[in-house]
Amino acid sequence: MKKGLLTIILCGLLFGVRAQVFNTSSVLGKGRFEVGFEPSLMVYDGSNEFNMFLHGGAGLGNGADLGMKVGVLGEETYLGGDVEFAINRNFSFSAGAHHFYEFGLDMTALLTLPVSSSASIVTGLDLDIVFEEEDTEIPVWLPLGVHVGVGNGWTFVMETGIKLSDVGYHFLGAGFNYRF
Repeated sequence: MKKGLLTIILCGLLFGVRAQVFNTSSVLGKGRFEVGFEPSLMVYDGSNEFNMFLHGGAGLGNGADLGMKVGVLGEETYLGGDVEFAINRNFSFSAGAHHFYEFGLDMTALLTLPVSSSASIVTGLDLDIVFEEEDTEIPVWLPLGVHVGVGNGWTFVMETGIKLSDVGYHFLGAGFNYRF
């Protein structure tokens, strides 16, 4: 029953989403799925915006998975997705696209640093190419995250995106993922 309900939710997300990256370097195996939620705060120069992100993923096989994200409680709906490729056990690269105020392309390289059998630190580099009406912006972030397995397929995730460029926003979020 639970797997069926989660599969229905995931399929709904797959059909309604374009693309973006959720910062985890773990690639799902073929036939594996993941869903999650992450209340988040985006800090712009002088203002803040809350959003509730819903995440989904499906393993494609051959060291690749498809990820998607939708932000539902912000001023603007966020729609995004990506394809992630495992380079090795602790390093991945993803590319995708999103729409959040403007259309953009996403590229992320992530490194996982295991701390224990159930906890890891994730970092890397996240870059977007955002196509605005009159110009193109390239925000860059340093993602830092902590992932802690809490049992029965659940993982607690806390992450931040530190803005490294003049454009963009700082990001802070925490939530849970469920793999099946």
